[in-house]
Amino acid sequence: MITSPIKHLEAAMDAGMANQVVIGLIALSTDVVTEYELRRMLPKDGVSISATRIETKNPITIENLRGHAHEIAKAAELFVPRESVDVFAYGCTSGSALILQTTLEAELHRTAPGAKLTSPMTGAYKAFRQLGIRRVDLLTPYPDDVTAAMTECLKDEGVSVVSCGSFHIENDYEIINIKPASIIAAAEALNSAESEALFIPCTGLRTSTIIQALEARIGKPVITAHQAMLWDALRLSGYTQPLSGFGKLLTV
Repeated sequence: MITSPIKHLEAAMDAGMANQVVIGLIALSTDVVTEYELRRMLPKDGVSISATRIETKNPITIENLRGHAHEIAKAAELFVPRESVDVFAYGCTSGSALILQTTLEAELHRTAPGAKLTSPMTGAYKAFRQLGIRRVDLLTPYPDDVTAAMTECLKDEGVSVVSCGSFHIENDYEIINIKPASIIAAAEALNSAESEALFIPCTGLRTSTIIQALEARIGKPVITAHQAMLWDALRLSGYTQPLSGFGKLLTV
């Protein structure tokens, strides 16, 4: 118990975080990778990440992934004040492939009216258009039905899958254990002469350390879940400076 009087002191104020671009990350309850990956790729100054979680269920099924839509509004409501976030990022590739962007935005806007939203697939679709990519090799960690659904989603966006491979893992908490070196080996095995890029979805994969080297080895752009989502989030927030070391996409 304090026995002496508490002295009230004057605090000097500045703009706080107002000069920072704040990305409001909506990550999955099983995800311990996305914040780590995004922070590795962030600019040294001027951009920060504030994260919350939504519940996800395993195994990875189309039904469980579509259930994320109902969690988006509750997650956005946890950011107070809402104006402190410049852009929201729903951090699930397969979920953002199966759930329409318009549906995700409608859910978000129930608690954060007018807020900007991106996701790995939203960013990837924009990245393909930006780089003029229409044919990709696809490497996923998912069960076959989810990989097949993602292939159809890409087709609907005008992107054909030339070569496709999967690690065929059913649980998020196992995907995070895939070695980056194993991703490189699988990507090189899938690499086809007809493709214009390699697409590696899933926010559970650790890819930030291998994008640059993998592009050099296969001689074409590598688009990953975290990289595409970050690129789009930065552009939506008005940040347009190129970032080096993480593939061609972040330099355009």
